[in-house]
Amino acid sequence: MATKLTFNQQTLPFRTEFLIAGTHCLVSTNSYDILRVVAQWPRNTQQGCGPSFEMEVIVEPALDGVPEHSAHFRGTRHLVFAKLPPRSFLTYDLLRRRVHAVLSDAAACDLSFWNTRFFPITIGVLGTTLGLVPLHCACIDRNGDGTLIAGVSGAGKSTLATAMSQLGFSLLSDDWTYISKQRSALIAHGLYSPLKLLPDAARFFPDLRRFSPRMSLNGELAYEIESVQSIGLSATGVSQPGCIFFLERTSAPGCYLLRCRPEYVREFFTKNAERLPDELPEAKAFRASVIKVLSDRPAWILRTGENPQVTAEHLNDFLLEANRATA
Repeated sequence: MATKLTFNQQTLPFRTEFLIAGTHCLVSTNSYDILRVVAQWPRNTQQGCGPSFEMEVIVEPALDGVPEHSAHFRGTRHLVFAKLPPRSFLTYDLLRRRVHAVLSDAAACDLSFWNTRFFPITIGVLGTTLGLVPLHCACIDRNGDGTLIAGVSGAGKSTLATAMSQLGFSLLSDDWTYISKQRSALIAHGLYSPLKLLPDAARFFPDLRRFSPRMSLNGELAYEIESVQSIGLSATGVSQPGCIFFLERTSAPGCYLLRCRPEYVREFFTKNAERLPDELPEAKAFRASVIKVLSDRPAWILRTGENPQVTAEHLNDFLLEANRATA
């Protein structure tokens, strides 16, 4: 007889709440393992504060016996359906801000699955509906001041962010940064997701040779470093973005900085944002407002033909000089 699965919260015996990237999640589940996984995130302590989103998660051991599948996503209007290895299925309802998931035992117990797949994808899909705008950029922090490093895929955001971290910056994110707005202030959030670097990065960061590249979710062979502390770097989960650099690789030697106009910033982040369905006009308007505020921050195009360490030293010197000039 086939197992009947239900997402009625009254039939899911375990419930808890936690905070992730500044949002409040209420999770209901049939598995105590899920409670242990989400315990890595802080608990919500604000009385009377309703959840930003809800998750109903069923762990179904029978899934461990079905053939493995590759990652696959499909969306229709405000619904997104996902298949994720190992043998797990998720539905995202952007309109109602809900996640329904059926996970294999292997996925439920695998902290790497949660940190590299479940949580980043969930915040990436639902983020804008939660007041949290996903932006395709890295973010580094020094003394609470955040620097965003944007650029097209393959420009070298992760390697530059790693090299900047070697100079004393804390790494908030190396690929996707999540921006919220509190009154007129912007707050950058990270997920403590693994640092992802392509195999050739070992030329510049010898510590990577202690690890083995593995196939990432998008099919790339890459180093995925679960804890940046293991390679001598520090991490942070929140920062206030103060400036933006758009990284461009060039074959010419040297590093050059060109000041950007606000229109360039707005066009880049708008063009690279995930598509939102028409049923979510408020989310679209909120994202546009965040990008508008961000476009008022100082921004430069950073063109470099140098390796990550040389580029990082150039950028660090520039930031130090800018800080001295405004002190």
